[in-house]
Amino acid sequence: MINQQLLDYINQQGKQGLNQEQIKSSLAVSGWSSSDIEEGFATVASGSSSMPISYAGFWLRTVATIADQFIFGLIFGILASLCSWFYATLFDVALSNGTEIVVEIVVFIIYLVVWILYFPFMESRGGATFGKKILGIKVLNDNNEPVGFLRSLGRNLAKIISGMILMIGFIMAGFTKKKQGLHDIIANCVVVRSREVSVGKIWAIIILVIVIPIGLFVMAGAILFSMLSNMFTGSTRNNHEAFYEPTSVTQTQDNGKSIAISPESTFVPLTREEYDTYFSKPITGLDNESTYMGPRAYAGPALIVFDDFWGLRNALPVIPNLENNKDRVWIDITSIISKNGQDILDRESSFEKDIFFKGLNFSKETQPFEYFSDDRSLNYIRGAESSDAKTIKGVLFFKIPLDSENSSNFYEKSYPFTINI
Repeated sequence: MINQQLLDYINQQGKQGLNQEQIKSSLAVSGWSSSDIEEGFATVASGSSSMPISYAGFWLRTVATIADQFIFGLIFGILASLCSWFYATLFDVALSNGTEIVVEIVVFIIYLVVWILYFPFMESRGGATFGKKILGIKVLNDNNEPVGFLRSLGRNLAKIISGMILMIGFIMAGFTKKKQGLHDIIANCVVVRSREVSVGKIWAIIILVIVIPIGLFVMAGAILFSMLSNMFTGSTRNNHEAFYEPTSVTQTQDNGKSIAISPESTFVPLTREEYDTYFSKPITGLDNESTYMGPRAYAGPALIVFDDFWGLRNALPVIPNLENNKDRVWIDITSIISKNGQDILDRESSFEKDIFFKGLNFSKETQPFEYFSDDRSLNYIRGAESSDAKTIKGVLFFKIPLDSENSSNFYEKSYPFTINI
């Protein structure tokens, strides 16, 4: 089948003085069939220097869109992850309270920049994104000329309208004369075929961007599920921890009187005696929970478990005024002794030096009962790993205002603990 490359070659060689037989011979050696060569010469002889416009159909465009979304998502995902890692890990900043808003704003800006560069910019520099290039299609204006940046921007923004009401705007590309979607019509654009693509290649792309990711997801199984679960329930402080967003739940705890704990952590004034009641009841019932299997220690009301990947996993009974208040409870690691007797705790990291970064952001778990849960990473000196650890010593601290949110009068408790691995 002829394409624009064939026509351009015939015109170019003719201008250089070669006759038809010489050009045909050269094309035949290059692998072109005699029928395509004759059709190419007939097209040039008719006075046309370009191929007749062939509009890209609905399914071809759909596969290109799938490929584009896969590539765009991959690029954006990598950049967004690097941004979050740079902010949370490199600077040891916990994504809590107002700090996660900064990351969300930056990630949104990254999304806009990548979207503009990938769709409007690429289409205005050759008419095609990566997905369209792979499928041999490109975007032109209504005069079959290259599309400019502003027109492409308008076309891509108009996709929002096309997606409204059961995606009718996109489906229109399957039955309109020029195979235009609603967004194409709004922007006066068409999508044309720039070259022929085999059906096999189309199916290969479908398998690549749909079947393979699904297969990998299924194969990852429980490991991937566990990682994703902790991304949204833990706090992010370094490369051992993930993102956390507090769970909005209202809990009423009855220890002598009913106390409502709001999702906004409305302060509940309590006396020292009332706090003593809460702190005198160690957490129980987690012995058979897989998340809390392994070497462990009880520190006051809390259970602290060593996890080779996450560091220390912590569980607390529901205690008033601790929800979403990371500055009121923290774990200070005093030493990590290795199997050969060396202290392998990295005391020089800002995470260990500054008490602000030791704060915990407890999420609320409801299985098998309601309790607070969080992870606390362990920082090892260079060359040491979690598998080297034999004994971990630390202190669990509580410092809770008594009279009001901003009170200088505190209820303070500290519980040393030792975990033998």
